[in-house]
This record gives sequence, structure tokens and C-alpha cells, in this order.
Amino acid sequence: MNVNTPENEQEPKTALNILESLLHDSGQKKINENQIIIILDAVANAEDAAVVARFPAVLAICARRGLSLNSQALFSRYWETSPKRQNLEKLLLVSAEIFNRQGLDPPKNLEKIAASLKTKYNDLPPTGELQLSSGLCIALQDLQNTLKGYSVAQLKSRPNRRKITPERTCTLEDCLGRLFSPKQKELVLKKRDGKTFTKTEREYYSRVVRKKLEAIANKEVMELANKLVRI
Repeated sequence: MNVNTPENEQEPKTALNILESLLHDSGQKKINENQIIIILDAVANAEDAAVVARFPAVLAICARRGLSLNSQALFSRYWETSPKRQNLEKLLLVSAEIFNRQGLDPPKNLEKIAASLKTKYNDLPPTGELQLSSGLCIALQDLQNTLKGYSVAQLKSRPNRRKITPERTCTLEDCLGRLFSPKQKELVLKKRDGKTFTKTEREYYSRVVRKKLEAIANKEVMELANKLVRI
């Protein structure tokens, strides 16, 4: 159990200064998991609701940097009944739901941590306000807006981003040529045009080409492709 000293009493102020720089950073500043733990702790236990509302944005920084959340490091600073630990737990649980609602990738281990907390805080409201152990009330809409605002700002700040569509990237025949061998491409176009296959072509189309087309037409594959070409 840590005991406050003049040195670690400066942690919240220092952590919030670091957070401010990270929120406007393009990804060049280095930060490690230990620093993220300190920042999350400082934000969760700040006395200003506007600062606490930035909690999901800190988690978004974690996700963007590929940093994992270490539950032991997060919670071991306090007793299980500590109000500061409870603030962290509540905000992590609510943030996991917000990431899910907005369709954003959460930092590693957030979903696992949230799952372990659901029984303990099954009465947390899905909307309205979240009351922290300190008595401070945070509007859940503010938490959602902060995460959404940070995510949009980061997308706009990425250099040389442009939409890439299949029409701009290649013609139909060019795209087919990237996916199929010349013979397979020929069979795809023959099938499209309703031309008759020989027995050998029909067997090869059924055994090889059709399976490739089924994989390409898979909904999850298409969603993944659309997502990745925009990164």
C-alpha cells in the first residue's frame, strides 16, 4: 500500500500535464504502460468533472499505441474498498460499454477487466449520470462525447489520409487479376457472361473458383477489407 509523500502528491498534476500533451499528439510522443496507469488514476480521481470525462480518451490513447491495461497495476495501489479504486473500476466498466457502443477497438484487456467488474457494479446506469465514490457526478454523455471527439480529431490529424475505393484503385478486370490466376479470371468472366463451360472448366470452377468467390462474398471478409483499406 502506497503512502502519500510530497513527491507522489505531485503525480496527479504531472499526469494531467502529460495527458494534455498526448491528446494533441500525432503519435510521436513516447509513453509506457506505467505512465498510463498513473494518468488513468489521476483522471479518475480528479475533482473536476471535465477532467474525469477524459477517461475514455486515455483508454483510446492506449488502444492507439497498442498498450495493454494491467489490472494488477491499476488496482494494487489501493485496498479493494478504497473509494479511489472504486472510481477506477466504475469508469473502466462504463468506458468498455462506450467503446462497444461507438464500435471502437478498446485497449487490450479492457473487456476482460470490465467483465470481471459487472457483478460488482451491476447497478451502473446505461444512461444519465455516473456517481463516483467521491460524490462527483459525471454525465455519461460527456464520457461518450469525449471519446468520440478524440477519435474524430485523431482521424483528421493523420497525414495523407484519403478514401480508397475499388473504382479508384482498379478496374473490375484489374481487381480480378489481383485475386485470380489468368485461367480463373477467364472462368469468372465466362460465368458472368453466361457462356458455356466445358466439362473440365465446369469441374474446375466448382472445385476452386467458386470457393474463392464465396470467400470474397463473405460479409465479415468484406467488412474487414473495407476497414483495413481506410487505415
